[in-house]
Amino acid sequence: MKLATFTQFVAFWKSIRRYFKGYGGWTAVFCSPIFIFSLVVTALNYPNWIDPKWVSRSFDMIPSLLGFSLGSYTILFSVMTGRLKRALKAVKNPKGTNYLEEINATFFHFIFVQTLCLVWSFLFDGTFVFDIFKYTSSKYGYTMDVFRAAMLTGSFIGHLLLVYSFLLILAAAIAVFRIASITDPADG
Repeated sequence: MKLATFTQFVAFWKSIRRYFKGYGGWTAVFCSPIFIFSLVVTALNYPNWIDPKWVSRSFDMIPSLLGFSLGSYTILFSVMTGRLKRALKAVKNPKGTNYLEEINATFFHFIFVQTLCLVWSFLFDGTFVFDIFKYTSSKYGYTMDVFRAAMLTGSFIGHLLLVYSFLLILAAAIAVFRIASITDPADG
């Protein structure tokens, strides 16, 4: 039983590493115009994360967005012909990743970030961390100040994930647009 569980974790992390490599790693995330724009929008929208209004918005928006993303991902790869898949595998980006892997990673990134946003919202909405800080505040008077700083940081990250999740629709659309512009190397 333990070996099977361990094997599942190993397979899971291998898949995550493969996706992240295909996506381009941390550089592709933090240097992307969509992430930078999300950061700017989040900073300018400070009332929505100082008073965490983003949590209810996440619960309202992300499940529908996640359903749309999974549906689009499934439809895209189910209607893709073998010839198109071969053409996408033959064409590589400047980093050496084939376009099929890159497009797959782009759509998976969209779903991964949305899921992360929803999980972050559930954790942020919970009271476990607050309960710990409240309990320790009787012994250490400064803990509620630390909690407030941690809460604002967590709220900023949550709002950033929400905005980034929403703006990743554009990245997925660009990936589909790029598919249309790729020509089969066999035709060249």
